[in-house]
Amino acid sequence: MQEQTKVVFITGSGRGIGSGIALAFAERGYDIVLHDRQTHEGLDAIEQQVRQSGRRVSVLIGDLMDKDVPAQLVDNAFAQMGRLDVVVNNAGITIFQPFQTTTFDQLTRVYQTDFLAPYLCAQRAAQVMIQNGTKGSIVNIASVHHERANDGDSVYGPMKAALVRTTESMAYELAPYGIRVNAVSPGLTLRAEPTGEYAKRVEQVEACIPLRRAGRVFDVAKAVAWLASDEAEYITGANLRVDGGMNLPLTRALVDGRQVFF
Repeated sequence: MQEQTKVVFITGSGRGIGSGIALAFAERGYDIVLHDRQTHEGLDAIEQQVRQSGRRVSVLIGDLMDKDVPAQLVDNAFAQMGRLDVVVNNAGITIFQPFQTTTFDQLTRVYQTDFLAPYLCAQRAAQVMIQNGTKGSIVNIASVHHERANDGDSVYGPMKAALVRTTESMAYELAPYGIRVNAVSPGLTLRAEPTGEYAKRVEQVEACIPLRRAGRVFDVAKAVAWLASDEAEYITGANLRVDGGMNLPLTRALVDGRQVFF
């Protein structure tokens, strides 16, 4: 009996790191379920790239800030593809605002998108996997900002920290079912070639990264695809930093004035 092709569902996969993750899984032979909040040319382009690679692809649209949407998306992904092996919680928003001026709306938006939505997606994915006897994998995309305080990150950093911590609880509870749950924390990751003032800022930050360069989308994407694969079958509850060593040099860098983060 021929083994069925595995299926991965990736939230926020119409652009940036999410689209790179989709292409990395397609290269590994997975069928792909893409997702974005709304349709756009970038999403259409990624869909076509996946099709051209010879993989099946489906596209789902939904606003993850709606509490019912995460579970609905997981159910639709399973219904359209007939199986679900991997879920990557990539979608998120980044808001940097001084603590004293952070609004309730900003706090709620980051909480709902960066913590609650991946929690609910993972919860429903686990239920579907258990019901179908699938020893699957869930990967939550966090950030190096979960580790240390930075300017204006009193919401974004803590929500990513919460996501890393709940990854451990998910992994612990789902291990008896053969479902692995891990997190990946990117550092500075370039979606496109920087220009203007942003390019100068990137150059400044790169000088503070031990490997002396910013990350690229496929640095993160390849790490996610590997972590979800059978090659990492004994890894669960882990948080893998993909940051070129960005978060390593704390004390010396502070003394030298080289500790610079986005």
